[in-house]
Amino acid sequence: MQREQWIDVFRGIGIVLVVWGHVYGDYSFDLIFLFHMPLFFFISGYLFRPVDDIAAFAHRKAIQLLIPYAVFLLAIHIPLAVDLFANKPHDKAAVLDFAGDMLLGGSRLSSWVAAFWFVTSFYAVLLVEAWLLGRYRRRTLLWLHAGMLALSYANSCFFPALQVPWAINVALAAAPFFYAGYLLHAMPQQRRTYRAAAVAAGLACAVLLANRYFGWNLGLGYDMKVTHYGVPVLTFAAALACCVTLMRIARHIAFRHTAVARCLAGLGQAAFVIMFMHMVFTMGVAVLLGERYMFARFALGLMGSYLVYRESRKHVWSRALLLGSVSDFALLCQRRGQARG
Repeated sequence: MQREQWIDVFRGIGIVLVVWGHVYGDYSFDLIFLFHMPLFFFISGYLFRPVDDIAAFAHRKAIQLLIPYAVFLLAIHIPLAVDLFANKPHDKAAVLDFAGDMLLGGSRLSSWVAAFWFVTSFYAVLLVEAWLLGRYRRRTLLWLHAGMLALSYANSCFFPALQVPWAINVALAAAPFFYAGYLLHAMPQQRRTYRAAAVAAGLACAVLLANRYFGWNLGLGYDMKVTHYGVPVLTFAAALACCVTLMRIARHIAFRHTAVARCLAGLGQAAFVIMFMHMVFTMGVAVLLGERYMFARFALGLMGSYLVYRESRKHVWSRALLLGSVSDFALLCQRRGQARG
């Protein structure tokens, strides 16, 4: 069954906001960092269905997520390693930090690979939700996710500098968004309060803009990588309202604006590759031309990464290793086995 186009449009809007947020600052940064990462967890929960075989599910998702994560991480780190050994060949501390960052990931990853934390945290959320959903009643699940949200606030308040390997701790803040998406899918259309969500999202954006303009420094953003979750409960609710409103906008674009929908859907299908590669292009332009060429950095971050995605679709090995295609990975393993035999 073909997936509805609005889902890819939704992800396309999300990945455009990710790249924009990593290039531009000021007002747009404040607005985007309220919901740009929660929306990916939210839509994944909306699409999720309970699974029976968790081991098989974990294996399939490892191929789809962790193999591309490892391949892209290694590919980007090779020139960084060459530069490190060329400039600091005898600095053992720098080498150890470099290796530790690469192996442990999460919030330790910065600069060219700053967005990689999302993938390992997302994988952790998928495993947790695969174990929970379909096995417990809704009331129990609501309490469990409320507990995760409370623990995420404890992490943010008492251990904000804690660097947990692979950003596993961020799953505590991400899982409630995932479950909210799952609940929304189960809710009949007539009971979905899109108008109330739009009002709440608009109010939240107005407060963020006022916060920036008047210099209140209220810390309202939802920067998941560094475990900054804003005002407890209120910022979560505001981010969730933005996700629901953006879903409505994505549906409208998909049904009313065909050309725009095609472009955004294409970016949405390439979202993971863009997540991996956009910092390479945006920072590459900054190094070569300077940080002031912001739109060029933004455009190349999107389109350069999208071209990597398009090229990766052409070969079995690249679909398996870069795009996480399970069928192509099985075919690649089969060919390797035949070559050995």
